[in-house]
Amino acid sequence: MMTATKPLAMGALMGLMMLWMLHGQLTGDSSLSGTALAAFIGMHAALAAALIAGALFATRLSPRARTWLDHLHRPSLRHLGLMLMSATVSAGLVHFWIHGLI
Repeated sequence: MMTATKPLAMGALMGLMMLWMLHGQLTGDSSLSGTALAAFIGMHAALAAALIAGALFATRLSPRARTWLDHLHRPSLRHLGLMLMSATVSAGLVHFWIHGLI
């Protein structure tokens, strides 16, 4: 059984990072926020492309990689849900705290 600590922590940090980048972009306070946002999205796109390429290689060309991939950790929908929920909660709490609503 997977524990919930890691996806909750990862999601909380992800939410704070996205809040920081989007706040600077929306308010125009930071000239780096656009670059940071593009880098954040670009790295996720590059990671997705690498994972897809690796999966295609493993399933089509390499029996050894296929057996290794079968034993690899694969996040579940619960894992993804916990990350997204904690990202939303952490960004919301910090947002309200900064604006004095908490």
